[in-house]
Amino acid sequence: MENLLSKLESDINAYFLRVFNVSTPGTDLLFRSEGSEIMWGRSGNDTFVGLKPGDDHFAQPQMDIILGDADFMAALEGSQLRWDDRFVLGDWKQPYYTSSKGLDFGLKQFATILDFNPWQDVIQLHGAPKDYYLLKSPAGAAIFWKQGTVPDLVAVLPGTHHLSLEGNYFQYEGYTPPPEPVQGRIQQLGTADFDILTSSTTDPFGNLYVAGVISSSFGKDNAGSNDVLVSKYDSDGNQQWVQQFGTPYSDLATSIVADNKGNFYVAGISKGDFGGANQGEGNYDVWVGKYDSDGNQQWVQQFGTELIDASFSMKVDDDGSVYLTGFTIEQQQEGLFFQPNVFADDAWVTKYDSNGNQLWFQQFGSSAFDEAYAVTVSNDGSVYSTGWTLGDLGGKNAGQYDVWIAKNDNNSGQLEWTKQFGTKDFEFPKGIDTDSQGNVYMTGWTLGNLGGKNAGSNDAWIAKYDSDGNRLWIKQFGTCGDDASSSMKVDSNGNIFLVGYTDKNLEGSNAGSNDAWIAKYDNEGKQLWIQQFGTSKSDAATSITLDNFGNVYVTGTTEGSFGAINAGSVDSWIAKLDSESGTLQDFSGA
Repeated sequence: MENLLSKLESDINAYFLRVFNVSTPGTDLLFRSEGSEIMWGRSGNDTFVGLKPGDDHFAQPQMDIILGDADFMAALEGSQLRWDDRFVLGDWKQPYYTSSKGLDFGLKQFATILDFNPWQDVIQLHGAPKDYYLLKSPAGAAIFWKQGTVPDLVAVLPGTHHLSLEGNYFQYEGYTPPPEPVQGRIQQLGTADFDILTSSTTDPFGNLYVAGVISSSFGKDNAGSNDVLVSKYDSDGNQQWVQQFGTPYSDLATSIVADNKGNFYVAGISKGDFGGANQGEGNYDVWVGKYDSDGNQQWVQQFGTELIDASFSMKVDDDGSVYLTGFTIEQQQEGLFFQPNVFADDAWVTKYDSNGNQLWFQQFGSSAFDEAYAVTVSNDGSVYSTGWTLGDLGGKNAGQYDVWIAKNDNNSGQLEWTKQFGTKDFEFPKGIDTDSQGNVYMTGWTLGNLGGKNAGSNDAWIAKYDSDGNRLWIKQFGTCGDDASSSMKVDSNGNIFLVGYTDKNLEGSNAGSNDAWIAKYDNEGKQLWIQQFGTSKSDAATSITLDNFGNVYVTGTTEGSFGAINAGSVDSWIAKLDSESGTLQDFSGA
């Protein structure tokens, strides 16, 4: 009996890890991969994008469970905060979780939102209130699309009562695309599904490379689920080529970097056999590949454990060596997935040579949850990474999520030191870079008074450290709303460039929802300029890169019409700015 229970416990854990689609503990855009899923946003003001109609989706049931910030998950992470989540169950083109056949009342494809809070959260729907039925019962509420042959179930809201289709917790997108493009100099790209650029880089010749994830067909036919998207542009925005590739399972690119010879490297995560056999029977592995300037693959490597492994950042040095950082989830003791102390994750940093040989791998962490989100290499070869911890990793935890910064030896990977800092509230890092003097810069967001008095909610912050881990300064800025930094770069003169999003007036009037922003600071933390722009819908900046000719390139996401008419759901955009003035340059490719 004991062996049977142990086997059952193992099978249950394997199932949950396989179907879990987990975001970071910060504010994220979370989208489906394949099959029925449990989408967990953890902490942060998250956006969840549901299942769009399509004949390929309905060969098997598609019943998703969505957890914005459910109490038992919050308890698992040691947090009891509630966040403002948005559940996207339709766009201007179509309702989600519906079928044109409509013969089963939608019982084979629907979303279950376990912790919908009408006082804070929003459900986005296609059309207007007249297109839906709201079924109420003692168990909760259910939303049905009523414009098909029969009513079609879209979502179930357990334990939620006293709702009205006219309530402001339902956001209707109508039937027409967002208004005309607001900025003709920005290039917008997308399909009817979601298209997200996660990273960008430039080569020595001024070309721009971008990478991300696409759920439809852009460069070629979709391989089966989410595919990797990589594209090359010249400095005027003319697309040189586009590549789309993947496995029959979910694949995405999280980072892209170029070396000084014109090659570029892409890294990400995959549920399939991307560069080798998947180590977790359908869980996420890390992959990294090298490509020439025409997009031809030179090599690709895949690695992971039996559980979940992820990487979100990569750096290449002057010798062509590649550095990645991420986290791995491990089972600490017997028990079920949702029980405390059964699972924990560690941070890791690894180095590859230019031929794809792994030179070292360093894993580290506390007895609690620890994850790494950014890595960089200084001119002397020192490797720096940053992430968050719920434990005592480089000092005593200040309250909840703390930030850490670590330094590794380039030759051996040996951890030289780790520093930890935070407040009694939440702190998250999102980027790290070094200047020519060996100083280290970090950026992220905080709910506390980390580098000044909090302006009201999430504030962005930027910090400078010397090579020995001594903090030189830290700055904090924001509005009364939600402000966060998502990426950073430091130029050869020590100027710091940041990007992020805000839902208030960080610099100028907010265009309607989340806006993107780009800012420049000197090496003492003085702001030199800041730009804010957006559409009437939700917009955010996701990555930033610099070229050798004084240009700044920013990628981001939009649900509006930024540089072109929205193609449906989430599109991506690319902007080019002058590094001295912050003036928007033409990158339309026209």
